[in-house]
Amino acid sequence: MAEQYTAAMIGTGGIAACHMGYYVPNERVDLVAASDINEDSLNAFGEKFGVDQLYGDWQTMLDEVRPDIVSICTWNATHPPMTIAAAEAGARGIICEKPLGEDLGGPMDALAACEKTGCRLVVHEQRRYMTGFATARSQIQAGAIGSPITLCWRNEGGLLNIGTHFLDAAHFVLGDPGWTRVIGWIQRNTDRYERGSYCEEKLHVLVDFEGGHQLRLAMDIVEGEKGQECSAVGPDGLMYFDREQVTVFDADGRREVQPEEQPDYLEDLVSWIEGGPEHRNAAHHTFKTQEIMMAIYESARTRTMIEPPYTKRESPLAEMIEAGELPATGEAYDIRTQAGLDYATKMRAGK
Repeated sequence: MAEQYTAAMIGTGGIAACHMGYYVPNERVDLVAASDINEDSLNAFGEKFGVDQLYGDWQTMLDEVRPDIVSICTWNATHPPMTIAAAEAGARGIICEKPLGEDLGGPMDALAACEKTGCRLVVHEQRRYMTGFATARSQIQAGAIGSPITLCWRNEGGLLNIGTHFLDAAHFVLGDPGWTRVIGWIQRNTDRYERGSYCEEKLHVLVDFEGGHQLRLAMDIVEGEKGQECSAVGPDGLMYFDREQVTVFDADGRREVQPEEQPDYLEDLVSWIEGGPEHRNAAHHTFKTQEIMMAIYESARTRTMIEPPYTKRESPLAEMIEAGELPATGEAYDIRTQAGLDYATKMRAGK
């Protein structure tokens, strides 16, 4: 008989429902507990999904429930300490929301803790499981438009919030190559945050990867821009892709590529726990993304090109802001949740 697993949810806000989309249909994993500092959100979650063990304190939940799998659906700064605590509480698998942290040091420690305990850590960069991105990867790896590839993406929402998705997706569709160079420019004239984390106002980036590939990423340059489609240019053609579709233009004209069916996110984690293939969202991939994000900020801070290895633990964005190098006007505002900003402000005041 196949082994059964228990799971617990830390944070019951909007993204938790996405995680429940993995748990609800899975017959081998039973989500038995949840925690949240917001009692109303926690109770609504428990009622909607039939979860009886509800906790206001996530550490107490981990200590008492000792779940096999933990989903972490909280604000950015909390991801490393919660990941470490879940691993130390005996979790065999963790699905942590992106980004893995606000800096590089926290994610370093989280990966080390999971490696020490043998916990399988994945980061919820879900584009790797979307049909359009996975099909684009297959097409690029098959040489549909030649190599090297230049990717171009534009969107809004900040680097740690939305830009992380595109950086990770670039890794994925290019075959997860290492990065070789980063040049970043940022602007922060207003006191902008995202879930309580410092957030730049505008950003433009060039990232070079092994194999001669390049990503050109623009965030918040055009107000209200929500383009999810990416262009990939190669020596033999052009490709456009989004979450669901892939279109290739080559010497033979235009063709729509049949999307490839993708495996189940949670089933892949269970398989990895049981000794199967590594999950495509294994945290070492996302750690590359974290390195690039911090290198972007360091490039903007020093006005230089940054090359690996990059090991600075602290956030260069926080360093610039706290040193007064990015003076901002107006009152602080958060692009996602005022509660996140209030919580972060309280934590900083308590240091």
